[in-house]
Amino acid sequence: MTVPDTPPSQDTPAGSREAAIALGQTMKQLHRYISSHVMQGLQAELTDLDLSFSQMTALHQLRATPGLTVTELSARTHLSLPAASHLVERLVQRGLADRQENPDNRREKRLSLSARGQAVLAGMDSAFVNAYIRTFAQLSPQSLQAAHDSLAALLTDLEAQQPAPCPDPQETP
Repeated sequence: MTVPDTPPSQDTPAGSREAAIALGQTMKQLHRYISSHVMQGLQAELTDLDLSFSQMTALHQLRATPGLTVTELSARTHLSLPAASHLVERLVQRGLADRQENPDNRREKRLSLSARGQAVLAGMDSAFVNAYIRTFAQLSPQSLQAAHDSLAALLTDLEAQQPAPCPDPQETP
């Protein structure tokens, strides 16, 4: 698996660079606690839904950036164009994604999640949140509040620098 392994750039202020590295290491440890719960449930859910990991990744990309073309989705999922095209065809046939003609270029199709695709991802999101809840429920309320406050501050800073990758449907009024 190729995951970008890029530490903060050398232009990053020294204090921020070291703090980011320390936080990254801490998040890795936290991820290890959570991932065992999530991956068990995720594998069962993918099997039940008859979804491949690539299809799940494509659904997440379509949620994050509605209106992608097959070519753009191919690049984001690291699939060849023919493989991405086949994947999209399967998602459309199964009612998980929709294709619409691009009004600016009639030869191009824009992709989006269908209502069923959104429901599938909402179920995955719920399972992910429940894994966090099960893991954290055994901790003290004071530790949980301190973690919440710190993470909320980080998210506020991140959102000020870059928009969220996709809206959280639970946060929309």
